[in-house]
Amino acid sequence: MPHTSEPKTPDHAAAASPQAETGTKRGRSSKITRDMILQAALREFAEQGYEGATTASIARRVGVTQPLVHYHFGSKEALWRATVDSLFVRLADRIASSERDVEGMGPAARLVTLTYDFIDFLVEHPELARLLVNEGVVHTPRLAWLVDTYVKPMFRKWEGYLEEGKKAHLIKDIPNPFILFGFLGACQHFFDLAPLVKEVFDVDARDEEVSRSYANAMIEIFLEGAASKSSLEDLADATVLEDSKAAD
Repeated sequence: MPHTSEPKTPDHAAAASPQAETGTKRGRSSKITRDMILQAALREFAEQGYEGATTASIARRVGVTQPLVHYHFGSKEALWRATVDSLFVRLADRIASSERDVEGMGPAARLVTLTYDFIDFLVEHPELARLLVNEGVVHTPRLAWLVDTYVKPMFRKWEGYLEEGKKAHLIKDIPNPFILFGFLGACQHFFDLAPLVKEVFDVDARDEEVSRSYANAMIEIFLEGAASKSSLEDLADATVLEDSKAAD
């Protein structure tokens, strides 16, 4: 009778077959490629608009083939939506983090802190404002989807902050659309036209110190300009608080 023995339980190294390792590496590489395509698509759609952007150009930015872009996303419109999703998820995460930071603060400190953080996001992601401008000039199904999915919820949240400021008599009763679009346009314009700013004033809009100074100016122009007379001191104190936080 031949000798038999219990099969040995494989250790972790043995259990990880070359095929499994190859599959893991391939999956990791696929995610990296997908993320790179999304980053390139964000720049392409922001710079060229939807109609001017092409999957071939996006592929060239990444250094991959056009069929690979379609493999990951299926179509140009699906890629555009995935790109918008990725950007607004990052914005939602930033706002959520900011809201945790200001929990328990007074309305003036909340308004100033959240405004600073939003400006910081625009500096880091100038494509956000460009996408809104590109899509916002013509009524399209893309615009309807963008507004319903992301823009309305974002603006409603900021309207809540503004209403909170009005109830606390921090800011005047200026219509919210005027404040929101004036603020968004002013914040976007300086960074979107960074090459023009550099040529005219020899100022680098992307420099960290310059962007912080610009944020201070926006706070003063918009929050103090819209402030009720009795609230200027509160807003000034909140600005100092935010500056000290940034310095830390």
